[in-house]
Amino acid sequence: MREKTNFKNRLAGLKTLMKKNGVDAVVITNNLDQYYLTNFFFYPDETVLVVHPKGILCFTRDLYVVPLQKELPELEVFGTDQRLENALKKIEEMPIKQAGFDASKESYRQGTLMRKAGLKELPSLISQLRREKDSDELKRMRASNKIAYMAYEYVRPRIKTGMTENEVAVMLEQFMRAQGATAVSFLTIVGFGENAANPHHETSMRKLKNNEAVLMDYGCIYQGYCSDITRCWWHGKNEPAEYTKVWHIVDKARRAGIKALKPGVATKEIDATARGIITAAGYGDYFTHRTGHGVGMDIHEEPFNSADSQAILRVGNVVTVEPGIYLPGKFGIRLEDTLAITQKGSTILTRK
Repeated sequence: MREKTNFKNRLAGLKTLMKKNGVDAVVITNNLDQYYLTNFFFYPDETVLVVHPKGILCFTRDLYVVPLQKELPELEVFGTDQRLENALKKIEEMPIKQAGFDASKESYRQGTLMRKAGLKELPSLISQLRREKDSDELKRMRASNKIAYMAYEYVRPRIKTGMTENEVAVMLEQFMRAQGATAVSFLTIVGFGENAANPHHETSMRKLKNNEAVLMDYGCIYQGYCSDITRCWWHGKNEPAEYTKVWHIVDKARRAGIKALKPGVATKEIDATARGIITAAGYGDYFTHRTGHGVGMDIHEEPFNSADSQAILRVGNVVTVEPGIYLPGKFGIRLEDTLAITQKGSTILTRK
């Protein structure tokens, strides 16, 4: 059931940002931004929304007209194939002083049409709203990350020598779907042995051998919200001293990064904290990515825990902490949790 209070609050928040940016109407074409505003899921390129002073116009496929009229009576719905063109024509006919659009999320064709129609290029207004999750979003994200964590607990004891990376990925994904997930957050990464040294390894038919590294980086989408978790361990009884050493260095960096998460802290400080531990241990050249990223309806969104970020953590942000060390030809270790920023610090969402 759609939360009407959230709908009203999000629409009010958007209109506040519209006023600050000098527009009285805004065109929304990104399907996740549309879902955030309406809690009604459209596939990409199916719908154009126009938020204006007196309401919301919705130009969409004919098949959505009846469901939308039932679920979202606040919308004025038009079934059409020429969605953007008809939206721009309608804007021209209305008493709208200045309309705008999110330039960063538009295709070249649609952006060109809107510029020619006199629409103003805007920063990502809804992305700004999406950074700070409300209670309903946090509830969904907790559930999504709980499913991902439970998948780890289910799959790890069932992994056997001779299984392929793909077989493990399938097991993870089947478990998460059985728990209510609708999709994966991104392509599941399972890496064995030297494959774990590639942070974005493409899961393959490579078989697991006895006594080698395992890395799993994955997540699911539950009620529209993503989860993200990475776990690593040694498969076999003869764990090398080097693997044990590196694992504990990465875990120390992970724990320090989590401890540093607080409202008002610059995200680049989170990166510096985790990276400093790995660098001090002599592995700085083998930590080849940022320490984390925001998570929500998108798997990667603001704010980013990176050295070049200017973001400041706020209550309601959801971010990952995921330091890693990757030794080419040997193994890689990344330990990742997803956390919500609270008044006092943070709380781990990737837990049971």
